[in-house]
Amino acid sequence: MSDQQQRRDSWSRYWAGGALHSCATSFDGNYDDAIGEFWRAVCEPLSGSERVLDVATGNGALPRMLVDLLGADGRLPEVDAVDIADIAPSWLGQLAPELAQRVRLHPRVAVETLPFADARFDLVISQYGLEYSELDRSVAELLRVMRPGANVALVLHHVDSLPVRLGRAEVLEIDWLQQTGGLLQRAKRLIPYMARLATPAGAASVQRDPEAAKARSQYNEAMRELQQRAGTTDASDILFETQAAVGELMQSVAAVGAAAAQAQLDGIREGLQLARLRQAELAAHALDADAVARLGRRFAERDGLACLVGELRVRDQLFGWSLRTT
Repeated sequence: MSDQQQRRDSWSRYWAGGALHSCATSFDGNYDDAIGEFWRAVCEPLSGSERVLDVATGNGALPRMLVDLLGADGRLPEVDAVDIADIAPSWLGQLAPELAQRVRLHPRVAVETLPFADARFDLVISQYGLEYSELDRSVAELLRVMRPGANVALVLHHVDSLPVRLGRAEVLEIDWLQQTGGLLQRAKRLIPYMARLATPAGAASVQRDPEAAKARSQYNEAMRELQQRAGTTDASDILFETQAAVGELMQSVAAVGAAAAQAQLDGIREGLQLARLRQAELAAHALDADAVARLGRRFAERDGLACLVGELRVRDQLFGWSLRTT
């Protein structure tokens, strides 16, 4: 599998889980507070006659916000939303027909190669998405599809923000879980012994087997280490989720058999690897002040627009950059 295919698969699986945005481990629900205020300010002047492009839409948090804010009074613009992943948010199918026909989602579309005509859009928006692209190519492509005088409004990952700090921490904890001699490896070693507990004879043989006792002791030690480690990291959620998943799996081994249990453990490992890819990508693409300023200039200078850049804070935590041309 190529890096691009792995990336698409990782995000497709993530969005299939129903998350509305990419910070599900650090923020519940749709965005509110300063981020919601930013988007309300962007939406306020819209009349419904505009064409809007949402970049890296995920499960459509921004189109959904546009519907919620503007749909009732007839000001919902035409919205095209693209994402590299396979996306099919359930909320879209629940809209009234007159609203649903104004929102078009385009899965498996990279912002570097947009399937739209030149000078089509009046506004480009993105929430934690554009920065994941190859900015030299994607910005040029966006400028191509923006009409003269069109504006852009973005929420972007900040190198010092809470989601980025949590992403970096989660990468470290996933590496710890999967290291040689780590919890997953010790669970794998214990599975054959746990499977033998399905019969009285097998259980008796396990009780007499010193290797079985050693495997169980090492597994229990790894669980204790996880509990201790969880108190020292900002990414304790990934540790506790893995602890619960592995613990439940081990309790089921005697019933489902060694092969099925091993397949389930492989699934846990794969899920961790995909989560690591997403979090490492998040941290790698977060922007510092210079990068945000350069990005803003590229959008503003073409048409002589003003560019406003700010830091967004939610519940006293730094959550990202805002960038808007006017």
